[in-house]
Amino acid sequence: MKKISLRKAMDLMQLSNTRLVCMHTGASPDGMAHYLIPGGYVEPWIAEKIKQHPGVIAGKDGLFPDHDQTWRMGVD
Repeated sequence: MKKISLRKAMDLMQLSNTRLVCMHTGASPDGMAHYLIPGGYVEPWIAEKIKQHPGVIAGKDGLFPDHDQTWRMGVD
């Protein structure tokens, strides 16, 4: 599986309409994995760094209240 670096992930999110998405998968021990859409697989530690970036906004769109499923770069 192709992994995206932190730098490339941040570039994609800043320069395009790319979103970080948390998806259910059987390929991960915890059943969840993060992907950039479009882009590809993002390692868990990179996904957490992206979520912590001050310019990233959570989508407030998870199945349950207070559980986000997508993140995007905010508009200046």
